[in-house]
Amino acid sequence: MKNLIFLSILSMSLLFAGCSSSGTVIDSEKKENPRGSVSEGNNNFTSLADFLYRVPGVNVSGSGDNVTVIVRGINSFTSNITPLYVIDGTTVGYSYSRVNSMLSPKDIDYIRVLKDAEAATYGVRGGTGVVLIKTKGSNWDG
Repeated sequence: MKNLIFLSILSMSLLFAGCSSSGTVIDSEKKENPRGSVSEGNNNFTSLADFLYRVPGVNVSGSGDNVTVIVRGINSFTSNITPLYVIDGTTVGYSYSRVNSMLSPKDIDYIRVLKDAEAATYGVRGGTGVVLIKTKGSNWDG
């Protein structure tokens, strides 16, 4: 019983801790992004995780293809905790390794992370957060 209460309190605290920021944009070049974010450039980025490490409120752990990304904290012990990935307006799923293998860091224009009400446009699929990725040369305005 004590373990159940402890796990409940722990999961609630992680849930609230994961909801601290919303709509953060990481731009791949040293320029002011229209959404108000500045980054250091992507010349030394080797993976999608290198972008996501710089987003406040996003927890990235692991390395290589064994990376775990958590945007909104742990919502449940039985449900998915990884964010939904969208590349140039196309939903590609919840798999970090799949998305990382599809993209070269040099092709990424910017990344925007949606939480809370902003992620609601993706319905239930966006309940664990949404990582919007815009590639260079894309006309999509995520």
